[in-house]
Amino acid sequence: MIVRIITRARILMLASLLALGTRPCVAQQSGRSDFRQQSEYLLRLAELTEWPQLAGENPRSAFNFCVLGRERYGEQLEKALLGHSIADKRIVIVRGQYLQDMGKCDVLLVGDSKSQRKVDQLKRKPDSGVLTVGDQRGFAAHGGVIEIVAEQDRISFFINIDAARRAGLKISASLLALATIVHDEQASLGD
Repeated sequence: MIVRIITRARILMLASLLALGTRPCVAQQSGRSDFRQQSEYLLRLAELTEWPQLAGENPRSAFNFCVLGRERYGEQLEKALLGHSIADKRIVIVRGQYLQDMGKCDVLLVGDSKSQRKVDQLKRKPDSGVLTVGDQRGFAAHGGVIEIVAEQDRISFFINIDAARRAGLKISASLLALATIVHDEQASLGD
């Protein structure tokens, strides 16, 4: 019974992600992609990820979405995330310029290419339990877990399964089926 409920919930989340993927990506006046739609994706991607139970970690009541570096999503992120919960934890958005100042992050949204170098610190921490997400070209191939790509009026994404495994994260098989899978060794391609 519990397995069926969990399976139905995952199917509903996957259906909502597919529905988001079929909507056109509307360009804003500045030419940037629709950050509202990308923010909605962030929520769905997190819902389809399982985090490890880290030994010695105290249970927290908050699920932290951290934004590292220059902010591009603005209030669209709050509209998409606040009021929702993941794993029975309320979502909190934490912003900062330095990774060490943010505390415990569950999802780390990397806001600019300068911040990408800071994410490299996480590669050296196995089982960090941090889902790193960015929209810079090559983010996933360079060790981020998920790279969001706005292309051809759609949002798609790359998932680095090596980075996910290293972080101790389990990405839903149904989500993996929708993504382009990349590996760490592809970091030198296309640069």
